[in-house]
Amino acid sequence: MRIRSLIILSVTSAAALIGLVGGLAIFTQMAATKSLGLTEATNVAQELADTIVFKSSDGSPSLFERPDALHEFLEQQHHRSLRDFLVVDRNKILLAHAADEEHKIGETFDHDPGNEVGQTLVDGLPRKFTDAHEANEILAVAIEYPKDTIVGAVLLEYDPLLRAAEQRTSNMLWLVGLGAAAAVLVAAAFAWGLLSRFGAGLSDMMRGMESLAKGDVMTRIGHSRKDEFGQLAQGFNTMADELASARAHIEDIVQTAAEGIAVLDGDGKVASVNPAAAAMIGRRADKIVGQGWASVMAMRNPRGAEFAAGTSPVEQAMTTGRQHQSEVRLTKPDGSHVPVIASCSPLSRSEGGLVLTLSDISELRRAEGVVNERADQLALLNRELHEKSETTTRLVKLGELLQACVTFPEAFSVVGTAMAEFLGGLSGTVHLTSASRNLVEEMAHWGDVRSSATQFAPEDCWALRRGQEHVAGPGMLTPRCAHITENGKRGYVCMPLAAQGETLGILHLCEPNAAEKPQWLAERQQILRGVVDTLALALANLRLRETLRQQSIRDPNTGLFNRRYLEETSSRELRRMERSAQPLVIIMLDVDHFKRFNDTFGHEAGDLVLKQVAATLIEHARDSDVVSRYGGEEFALVMPGSSVEEGAERAEALRQAIRKLHLTHRGRTLGTVTASFGVAAYPEHGVGWAELTNAADHALYDAKGNGRDRVAVALGNASSERPPIQLVPAPKSS
Repeated sequence: MRIRSLIILSVTSAAALIGLVGGLAIFTQMAATKSLGLTEATNVAQELADTIVFKSSDGSPSLFERPDALHEFLEQQHHRSLRDFLVVDRNKILLAHAADEEHKIGETFDHDPGNEVGQTLVDGLPRKFTDAHEANEILAVAIEYPKDTIVGAVLLEYDPLLRAAEQRTSNMLWLVGLGAAAAVLVAAAFAWGLLSRFGAGLSDMMRGMESLAKGDVMTRIGHSRKDEFGQLAQGFNTMADELASARAHIEDIVQTAAEGIAVLDGDGKVASVNPAAAAMIGRRADKIVGQGWASVMAMRNPRGAEFAAGTSPVEQAMTTGRQHQSEVRLTKPDGSHVPVIASCSPLSRSEGGLVLTLSDISELRRAEGVVNERADQLALLNRELHEKSETTTRLVKLGELLQACVTFPEAFSVVGTAMAEFLGGLSGTVHLTSASRNLVEEMAHWGDVRSSATQFAPEDCWALRRGQEHVAGPGMLTPRCAHITENGKRGYVCMPLAAQGETLGILHLCEPNAAEKPQWLAERQQILRGVVDTLALALANLRLRETLRQQSIRDPNTGLFNRRYLEETSSRELRRMERSAQPLVIIMLDVDHFKRFNDTFGHEAGDLVLKQVAATLIEHARDSDVVSRYGGEEFALVMPGSSVEEGAERAEALRQAIRKLHLTHRGRTLGTVTASFGVAAYPEHGVGWAELTNAADHALYDAKGNGRDRVAVALGNASSERPPIQLVPAPKSS
C-alpha cells in the first residue's frame, strides 16, 4: 500500500476519535471555517502579491514586469496549492493566470458582476465575489508597489476547498460515535507503520540533500521503493544529473572564456583559476592555486606604481564586501606588463571569498594609441584644409570680382591689386595675346621687380611655345625666355592662361631670391594653379562677352552699328544735347535702285555696294558721330553738336563721295552708285527721337520722289502732320 493511502487511513481513524471526543469543537470549527478560510486566503493572496512585485538588490525587474516569468510562477503555485490564480493590472487587463478555465492574456477581466476587482483597485480592500461564468468564489487582493500605490490585483479561487472542508466536517459530525476508541487504536498501529516507512525514506532524502549541499554532485539515492519516496528519490537523482551537467557546462565556459577568472576564498587564497587568467598572470595554474593572491599577482595602478596598502581593487572588495572594478597593470615574471580591467565580485556564501575577473585591454590601448596618432594627423589635415578653404574663398572672391568686370582694363586693375595679396613677395605681370596673335602685351604689373619686356612676340616665351608652365632660375638647366630682361640670378615662371581651348596670354612671376629659396614655387604651386585657372576663365569669359556685345550691336555685313544700338545711343545723346542746350542732326540715306544691283549682278555685288557705302560713311564721320545700318540698303548718321546747315553740308559731301565710287565685281563694272539723303535736326524738327527719325524719313522719301541722288532737309516743326521739305537739287553730271 502507498504512503498516501496509509495517511488517508490514519487520518480517518484519528478523525473518528476526534469526532467522539471533540464534537463540540467540530461544531465550533464549522462556524469559524468561513471566517478563517477567508482570512487565510487573504493572507496567501497578500503574500503572493508581495512576491510578484518584489525586486532583488541587484536591480533585476520584478515578476510583475516579466509576464512570462509571472505566468510560470503562477503555474507553480497552482500545482502546489491546487488553486486557480489570476493577475490583472491597474486597468483590469489580464497579465497572467494559472487556472483550469480558459483565459486570454491581454483581455479585460469582466467576471466580477459587481466590479469588485475595480473597487479593490481603487481602495485596496480585499473583496470576494462569485465568478458569474464559472460559479466559483474568487478573492481579489490589491498589488501595491511602492506602498499605497496600487498597480494591479491578485485573484485566487478559494471556495471549493472551503466548501469541501465544511462538508467533511458536517459529515464527520454525524459519524462520530462509540467506535472512536477502536479507531484510535487502529490509527495508532497504522501511524507506527507509516512513521517507520516515512522515517526511512526521509532519512535517505536528508543524506542525499546534505551530500549535494556539500558539493558532491555525484550523490544518488536508491529508488527501488514503489511509494512516493521512491518517486522523490528518482526526481532527486534527475536533479543531481542536471546539476552535474550544468556544472560541467559552466566549468567548460569558465575554462574557455577569453576573460581571466580567478576565485579567492575568504583568506585571500586562490581557490581556482582558468587558463586565460593564468596566461595574464604569467604562471601555471598549479603554481597559482592555493597561494595568496598578492604573492602570485603583481598588481599595479595604470601608471605602473604600486598600490598603497588596502587600496587595490581586491583588497577594497574583500574589506567592504561590495563589488569593485578598476584598471590595473599585471606585471608578469618576465617583466612584461598587461593592462587589464579587474572586476572583484564578493561571494554571498558564509565563508566569504570573491570572484576576480580580468579583461585584457591591450588591444584597446593599442587602438587608443593609433586613434591618438590619427587625431594628430587629422588636426594637421584640418589645418591644411582650413588654409585651403581660405585660399578657395579668396579665389572665389577673385573670380566674382573678375566676373563683375565689363572691360579688360577693369579686369587687369583687379588682377594687379589681387596678385600682391595672393602671391606676396613675388613680382609679376599678366601679358595678353593680341587679336592678330602676333604680339604679347603687358596688361597688369605688381611688385618692385620688372623682369619681362612689356611687349614681345609669342615665340619669345617658352610657355607659349610648349603650352605648359616654364620655370627657370639659378641652378636650373632650362632655357630662359627671350622676353626676360634680367641676367639670370632671379627665378621666374611663365604659366599659359588657357581657357575654352584658347591660349589668351601668360602669367609671369619673378622671385629675386630664388637661390636662397629653392622651394619658392613648390609652396605656392596649388594656389598659383587656382589663380591661373580663375584668371584664364575670367579673361576668356570677358573676351567672349565683348565678342557677343559687338555681335549684338554691329551689323555683320558692313561692320556698322545696327539699328538697336543706334536707337539706344541716339536717345541718350539726345538727352545729353538737351541738358547742354546743343543741337543734333540725323541723316537718313538710302542707296538708289539697290534692287537693280542684286538682280543684275547678284547678291554678292549688292553686299559689295553696301560695304563700300558703309566705308565711305565711316571715312567722312567724326569720332563723336554714330554711323549705323538702319535696315536693308538704308543707313543713318547721327551728328551730336551739329546744326542743320552742317548736317546738310555733310550729307551733300557724302552724296558726292558715293557718286565717285567705281566698283567692279568679278571683272564687271557695277556702274555709278547714288544715294538719296534726308536731313532733320534737333530741336527744329522735333524734341524726341521718334519725331526726328520720322522727319528725316519723310525728307528721304521726298528726295527719292523728286528724282533720287539728292539731299532733302526737313523744314518746320516735326510735330505737324507733314513737315515742309527743302530740296537740294543734284548737280549735273559731267
